[in-house]
Amino acid sequence: MAMIGRRDEQKLFLEWIGSDAAELICVYGRRRVGKTFFVNEVLSDYYAFDASGLSEGNERAQLRGFHEALLDYGDTSVEAPKDWWEAFRRLKTLLDKDTCPRSPEGKRVVFLDELPWFDTPRSDFLLAFSDFWNRWAQRRPDVKVIICGSATSWVLREILRTEGSLNRRVTHSLYLAPFTLKETEEFLRVEKRLDWSRRDVIECYMVFGGLPYCLRMIQARLSLAQNITSLCLSPQAPLKDEGRRLLDSTLSDKPLYYDVLSALGKKKIGMTRKQLVDALGVKDGGTFTTALSGLEECGYIRRYKSPYRKGRKTMYQLIDPFLLFSFKFIGEDRAASDWVSYYDTPSYHAWRGNAFEIVCLSHLPQINHALSLSTMKTVEFPWSSNADPGAQVDLVIERADRITYLCEMKFTDAPFVISSAYAEDFVRKREVFKAESGTSNSVQLVLVAAAGLKQNSHSDLLSQTITGDDLFVF
Repeated sequence: MAMIGRRDEQKLFLEWIGSDAAELICVYGRRRVGKTFFVNEVLSDYYAFDASGLSEGNERAQLRGFHEALLDYGDTSVEAPKDWWEAFRRLKTLLDKDTCPRSPEGKRVVFLDELPWFDTPRSDFLLAFSDFWNRWAQRRPDVKVIICGSATSWVLREILRTEGSLNRRVTHSLYLAPFTLKETEEFLRVEKRLDWSRRDVIECYMVFGGLPYCLRMIQARLSLAQNITSLCLSPQAPLKDEGRRLLDSTLSDKPLYYDVLSALGKKKIGMTRKQLVDALGVKDGGTFTTALSGLEECGYIRRYKSPYRKGRKTMYQLIDPFLLFSFKFIGEDRAASDWVSYYDTPSYHAWRGNAFEIVCLSHLPQINHALSLSTMKTVEFPWSSNADPGAQVDLVIERADRITYLCEMKFTDAPFVISSAYAEDFVRKREVFKAESGTSNSVQLVLVAAAGLKQNSHSDLLSQTITGDDLFVF
C-alpha cells in the first residue's frame, strides 16, 4: 500500500536517516494516526533491528518479545534476557556483526516501536536504553535509532522534556498529525476507489478525524451513513469502544480523563478550569493538572485565551473530532443504532455545527490561505460576549495590520442562505464585539460555508466567503 500524503515528513525523515551523524529520532502522535505505518513504509526494507513493545505485557513479557525480535535478526541466545541491560548488550553485539543489514547508504537502522510499553513499572528499561545510546550508539555515525510511541504524554515527559540521562539526546522529533481534508480525500480516492463529494469527505472527517486507521476500515460498497453505522453504532461496531481504548493507550484508563473530555464535549467554546472543577466535583490540584496537561499534550483538547473575555481566563476546548462524535452518539445509553435515524434531529444538527467548527480549527492554515494571510502574523480564538449570551463568534482572526475577521462556520446540505434575521444577528454580534473589545481595528464579517453561499441581497455584508473547497487546498 503506497503512502498517502506525508510528503514533507518523508523528505525530512530521509534526510535524517541519510546524515553522516548518529541520529536518535522520535516519532510520536496520537493512537491510530499511522506512525508505525509511516516508519515501516519508508524504512522497513533496511532495518538492522526492529521490535515493538507489548500493550499489556509485564517486564518479563516485554523481555521475551524483545528476545524473539533478536532471534529474528540472527541472535542465537537460548534464553530471554534477564534484564534490559543484557537485552541491549545482545543488541549491540548483533549490530556489530558483519552480517548486520544496512541501508543502501550503509546505515544501521534500529526501530523501537511503542517505546512506552517497554517501560513497565519498576523496570530498568529507560536506564539501559539511555546507556545503549549514550555510551554506544551515539558514537557511531552510521547508527540511526528511531523510537516511536502513542503515549504522547509519556514521550514528552520521559524523552523530549526529560532532565534525566536522555536530556537533549533526541536529535530530531517528528509529530505525525491526522490527515488533512486533502489527504483524507486522496486516501479515499486512491485506496478505497471512492468518488465521494467533498461534503461527504468533510462529514467523514467530522466523524473519524482524518485517522488512517479508521479510514482503512471504510467499505467502498457502503455509503458514508452506512459506514458510520457499521463502524460506530451497530451492536458489533469495531470502533464502539475506541474512545476508551484511545485513553488507555495514550494516557491511562482513569475516569478523570474521560470525565474531563465528556464535560468539554458539551460546551462548544470550552470551559474554564473552575467550570470544569465545579462540573466534575473534583479537587483542583496536581491530579487534575496532570489530566489537563496530558489531554492537551495528546492533542485531544486545546488551551486558549480570548483577549477580550472578562478576566482573560484560560479556556479548555475539545478539538478531537472522533472523541466528540463518541461522546455524542456512541455508548450503551444511545438508543439509535442507525446513523440515518439521527438526521434532522436536534442532536445531529447541534453536533454537526460543533464538529464542523473543529474541522475548521484543524485547518486554520487553509483558512488563512483563503484570506491571503499565509505570511501574516495572526491571533485566533473563539469569542463570546461578557454581557450578551447570544453574542458568540465561532472564530476571531486578528491580523497584525489592524484588521479583525469575525468568522462563522456553517455546515449545510445546500449553499447557505443569509436570511434577514441572520444578517441582523451577525451585524449585532459585530457591534457587541466592537463595543466590548474596544478595538480600533476594521472589523469584517467572514463566512466559512461548507456548501458555499447562495447570493442574495444580504450577501454583501460579508467581506469574504470561504467554501469547503478552500479547506482542501493543501
